[in-house]
Amino acid sequence: MSGENAVSVKIFNQTYRLATNRDRDAEYIQRAAAYLDEKMREAAEHASHRAPLDIAILAALTIAEEVIKEQQKKDAIYVVSVDMLERRYSALHV
Repeated sequence: MSGENAVSVKIFNQTYRLATNRDRDAEYIQRAAAYLDEKMREAAEHASHRAPLDIAILAALTIAEEVIKEQQKKDAIYVVSVDMLERRYSALHV
């Protein structure tokens, strides 16, 4: 991996060298790594004396819950939007 195509990030006191690409530039990877580091530190506060793998799994579950909640919000907005569009379309074609 060449230096121009990689970025070093620190997650839970471990340094990782991750590849960048057109869709995942260095800033994007650094933001994602910082977010994961934050979630792992939060998990570690609530699960002291756990192995780093356990902490990573707890952090991953927290992030998965966040993703699911956001998907549910997006789906609800979509349903409301489609309903509104259908009502307006029907009103125009009466």
